[in-house]
Amino acid sequence: MFADPSMWTVHVGLTEQPVNRAQSLAVEQIVYHARYRPKGLDYDIALMKLAIPLKFSSIGLVEPICLPNHGEDFAEGTMCWISGWGATEGDETSVVLRSAMVPLLSTKTCNQPEVYHGYISSWMICAGYLEGGIDSCQVQLLSFKH
Repeated sequence: MFADPSMWTVHVGLTEQPVNRAQSLAVEQIVYHARYRPKGLDYDIALMKLAIPLKFSSIGLVEPICLPNHGEDFAEGTMCWISGWGATEGDETSVVLRSAMVPLLSTKTCNQPEVYHGYISSWMICAGYLEGGIDSCQVQLLSFKH
């Protein structure tokens, strides 16, 4: 089911739920990472080819994100942006896309028994605060600016 492109719609510029002022585009093809396996978490990434090209605009809401280059490495403590519609202070899902800055954590730190019990591989990125409270499921501090 998840591999069928006709089951997907990409909402471009979506910052509020339900869908409001976002462009909806059909997906033509889904390309999974060659090493992805459904029973694991490594390589859990895919590309979606849109049925029509997306045009980025410096004056609109749609801006591309930056991804690291192959082989690029970031030191523990480097601050990075996260975003999500996660729970807010009242444990309700946010209707507005929220964002926050969190520090990158080392794989060694994340794999401690009291954190992720060794589930974080060298192919994963770990970020956030060990005490919790701010992550893509609980973004409480900053609202998304557009």
